[in-house]
Amino acid sequence: MQGPDGWRLLGVPSLRVQEQHACTWHYATDDLTLSVTATVDARGVRLQATASQQVTLLVAVDAAREGLVLAGAEFGDDAALFADGASRGTAWRCHVAADVNAIDLRIEPGDADGEADAATHAWRLPSLTGDAAGVAEVNAWLPWLAHDAGVHFQAPRGLEQFTGGAWGTRDVSQGPVGLLVATGEHAALRATLLAAFAGQHDNGDWPQWFEYLPEVAQPNDRDSHGDVVYWPLLALGEYLVMTRDATILDEPVRFVGAHEFTPAAPLREHVLRAVDHLASRRTRDPRLPSYGEGDWNDSLQPAQPDLADTMCSAWTTILEIESLRTLATGLGEGEPDLRERLTAIAADGETALAEVLLVDGELADYAVLEEDGTELLVHPHDTRTGLHHGSLQVIHALAGELLDPEAAAAHVALVDEHLDGPHGIYLFDTPVRYSGGEMHAFKRAEAASFWGREIGLMYTHAHLRWIEALTHLGEAERAWAALLKVVPVGVWERTPGARPRQASCYYSSADAVFADRYVAQDRARDLFDADTPFEGGWRVYSSGPGLILRLVTERLLGARFRGDLIEFDPVLPAALGQAVARIPDPAGGWLEVTYHIGGQGHGVTDVRVNGQPVEHTALRARYRRPGVAVPRSAVPEGAEVVVSVG
Repeated sequence: MQGPDGWRLLGVPSLRVQEQHACTWHYATDDLTLSVTATVDARGVRLQATASQQVTLLVAVDAAREGLVLAGAEFGDDAALFADGASRGTAWRCHVAADVNAIDLRIEPGDADGEADAATHAWRLPSLTGDAAGVAEVNAWLPWLAHDAGVHFQAPRGLEQFTGGAWGTRDVSQGPVGLLVATGEHAALRATLLAAFAGQHDNGDWPQWFEYLPEVAQPNDRDSHGDVVYWPLLALGEYLVMTRDATILDEPVRFVGAHEFTPAAPLREHVLRAVDHLASRRTRDPRLPSYGEGDWNDSLQPAQPDLADTMCSAWTTILEIESLRTLATGLGEGEPDLRERLTAIAADGETALAEVLLVDGELADYAVLEEDGTELLVHPHDTRTGLHHGSLQVIHALAGELLDPEAAAAHVALVDEHLDGPHGIYLFDTPVRYSGGEMHAFKRAEAASFWGREIGLMYTHAHLRWIEALTHLGEAERAWAALLKVVPVGVWERTPGARPRQASCYYSSADAVFADRYVAQDRARDLFDADTPFEGGWRVYSSGPGLILRLVTERLLGARFRGDLIEFDPVLPAALGQAVARIPDPAGGWLEVTYHIGGQGHGVTDVRVNGQPVEHTALRARYRRPGVAVPRSAVPEGAEVVVSVG
């Protein structure tokens, strides 16, 4: 904008407003207001500006892309960008709008002939409507979650990690899978699984991350944490359970060698190599997988090389049980030898979990298995790390229904006493000790000077899994309240200490406002004080948004498509009373459900389609009254479905 002192670049605005497909920057001075709006549609960007009085504006566009279309005004060369008015021959194209109150321009990518491609993809989003507190906030957030999950899925370098990174194997097996399940995109899910298996090494393991785009894909680093091998197997098992599409096992998929891609083999062979690999990495107790280079908590990589073989993670053991059992279930009647092997490994793991890692009524996070005995870490018996309680192993044991009801209740009480913070569940009962970067047990946790993410303890991803565990327990009110803790829309009004934050994105953590790790260590108890200020952590680029979409659809609303069945298994608070959900059907239509929610908030008592009761079969649940399964044939497209709960 041209002012009395010459041209002035419009920088930080007085107010910025973000909408689903538009962003507006408002600039206000004593004598002028100027608003600039950029709107994205299928064909490009519309740029509009309005001012309270006549102004002179300069719009400069980098037109290096061949075929770029600039419409709505005459654009010249780059001369207007230079004080002497002489062009430097760059790709910039400029338009000067003198003495105007408004401009309206379009920038379209086009092709070499100047024709724009109007094709675009629109996610089919689940929705929830009702009058109860929190419903509107959750529903308003769902489209932004799809946006953020789409960024994570389609732009492997993300927005806040634009200088590096790719598809993390465990990430793509969670976030994109969750997005595609929640939006009913089973064909895309199938393609994504094949792409993930195309990143598998010829030894059966996966790398921590891989480039999947054809123009940059190549053999890369072969290291990974001990849990990584299980995630594609779990995602494949879930796909088979949902679709009954066993033909995917016959699809030819390449392996990745040390220096080149190797010939394609049926996906079935990929599964067999993965199982051989995980079966070869065991501790002194062959029922328990070895820790390797770490587990899901990236900050807990072993500082001592011998721990990779002698230590096991309870959480990874639980993941092994879940992934292998899910895959065995998904195989149905096929692959009997493989199913028997998967089932046997999972059964041994469950037995060892109870015998080795469940000590004095509490699951240890880790165990170091030496010839002279077993050392427990992150447990009341821990004398090495200073950590006595952890949440990951508890959360996943509850979600996997691996504890008996009495032990489950005892572990919930432990979480309540030691790990329940004002903004969510903590990874540990206290921050990992920091001694200026010296490493004793865990690498990054003890070396990182940064306070936040896993180091800051409230990591949203783990909190989401806690909500999932609460749905298994039938804790409807707690699950709903826990969800609202991570909804940024109005979080500062619901949660003491929450600093205002952008309402249109996902935050990977809630970080207490401590200056550094020393302050965090000294003020560790303040983490449990609701009045302690907390900022939103890393934004957008995470598997979390996809997880939430699936969590809302399949666990809270409880609508799950499973082959020729639809499962109705909601866990919703009685305060919702009556609520209406609209859920994408993988067949292409929509499932619309009206919930009548009673006092318990779980356990389906009646299902009616177009006013008539329908045949249903009770599901299985260890800790609560279960939902039911209904034949898909009983729910025609557009039917009025009413589910009575509790």
